[in-house]
Amino acid sequence: MQRLKKIFFALTRRERVVFVVALAVAVVSFVVTMSIVIAEVTTTVPAAGGEYAEGMVGQPEYVNPVTATSETDLSLVKLIYSNIYDIADSVTESPDGRTWTVRLKDNLTWQDGQKLTSDDVIFTVQSIQNPDAQSPLYASWQGVTASRVSELEVQFTLTSPYAFFSDNLQNLYILPKHLFADVPPGNWRLSEYSLKPIGSGPYEFTSYDQQSDGVITAYHLQAWNNYWNAKPLISNLDLDFFANTDDLIKSFNDGTIDGMGGLTTDDLANIDHPYDLFDWRTPTYYAVFFNESQNIALQDANVREALSEAVDRDALVSQVLNGEGKPEYGPIPEDAPYFTPTVTTTSLDDASATLTADGWTFPVFSATSTATSTTTNAVPDGTFRAKTIAGTSVPLVVNLTVPDIDFLVQTADILQNTWEGIGVQVNVATDTPENIASNEIQNRNYESLLFGNVLGPSSDLYAFWDSSQRFYPGLNLAIYSNPQVDRLVETAREELGDATRTAEFAAAEQDIVANNPAIFLYSPDYLYVTNKNVQGITPDFIPDPSDRFREMTTWYLDTARVLK
Repeated sequence: MQRLKKIFFALTRRERVVFVVALAVAVVSFVVTMSIVIAEVTTTVPAAGGEYAEGMVGQPEYVNPVTATSETDLSLVKLIYSNIYDIADSVTESPDGRTWTVRLKDNLTWQDGQKLTSDDVIFTVQSIQNPDAQSPLYASWQGVTASRVSELEVQFTLTSPYAFFSDNLQNLYILPKHLFADVPPGNWRLSEYSLKPIGSGPYEFTSYDQQSDGVITAYHLQAWNNYWNAKPLISNLDLDFFANTDDLIKSFNDGTIDGMGGLTTDDLANIDHPYDLFDWRTPTYYAVFFNESQNIALQDANVREALSEAVDRDALVSQVLNGEGKPEYGPIPEDAPYFTPTVTTTSLDDASATLTADGWTFPVFSATSTATSTTTNAVPDGTFRAKTIAGTSVPLVVNLTVPDIDFLVQTADILQNTWEGIGVQVNVATDTPENIASNEIQNRNYESLLFGNVLGPSSDLYAFWDSSQRFYPGLNLAIYSNPQVDRLVETAREELGDATRTAEFAAAEQDIVANNPAIFLYSPDYLYVTNKNVQGITPDFIPDPSDRFREMTTWYLDTARVLK
């Protein structure tokens, strides 16, 4: 080293400058060359590690796959528990569609080390079928018998073929029998395992934070080392709970959480922290459902047709959803299975002409009046149509019930302005979603209802449009009865051939759209926001917002370089 120093200082000042510059260039060139070589022979891959915090509005109550109903509980279930497809080595359907045999993987365990067997599967199904459990899955598991073939094999026997039974299995998250068998289902909501769950899924519960008033503020999960499949890439997962969306967004802006979902486009405008936006398509759609028995005017098919013709769905998506969704014209949303495009005319002039031709006209004024008699389609200000039916003048009035939710109230305001523009008097009444569900919907005492349907992963129309479901607890909100549609949707449920089932659904959709028992409006996207460093999220069509976590194991925060 001393010799090198002597040589260096023996050089002239100019020579030393040239030497230093040349050396610096050589070092930079070496680094650049090595970087290029490394980039060519290696690639970036997701790496395990890191901590992710998601914020949710709500509280965990029953983190139990049999009783969970809220998005909060369902999200935790899908992180902590496994559905039967997750743990199945094979699922086999008999040719007649009445018998399904599931063989479990070898060496499955619960997160407390106990063995997971077919007994747990059978116990879960029987618990769902027990009325005391009050499971939201109860109706879909009626007529199904679960029987033990062996420790790793279970058989499901159906009283009749059900084309969508695989959807039942997709939503069958297994409950540990050894923890719940000795507790009556009616007391499960009091069990500590409803808040401190032990599952078999990719993440395991470690702890939760609770205030002195009992409010739970956070859940802490960690990747489970013995998960049967690839271990989740994100090592630690926190779920923070908030009372309202404003507090949720503030936490994201402050950087205390990394992601949040279930947002509206108005919410996005309040975010001032850099973010990535992901949108999932879901089978949720909104419509105005008519109860014709409560309003004589709505019994007129031409009135319902005109109301539909007047609605500009594209404008609703733009104005109400800010483009984050799609217009809908039928009972199966776009992107959902068995969706069939339908042609619906949108024209205020056509809608007005339809009403006029059907005898719904405006009052006739005297010659001294500034208003004119309406034999044309022009609408005199402040007047509404009427029609003489059985010797009585019937006003054209639509009384619209709406949940007090911002985007639905905005939708109702637009519909009111639109329909009054063609001479229909519209009275909007808002109420809390809870009151509407427990009163108006249960008693079917609305004339028209702006509400949402969640169709489900199979697009099964039965619960929403079969005449047997017209009254509570059925979901046929339009009180719709059509023998042809009944036959189609009932046959489709038992039809094992996909092509025939597709044709039956298409025919049912066309009949429903032609009858206008409801005005289909739009299906909003599920909007989800994360920090810029979250990767591996691939939005697609999901049956339920909580299903975004089905792919949580592929999300990642860190990367590493490996040889190609």
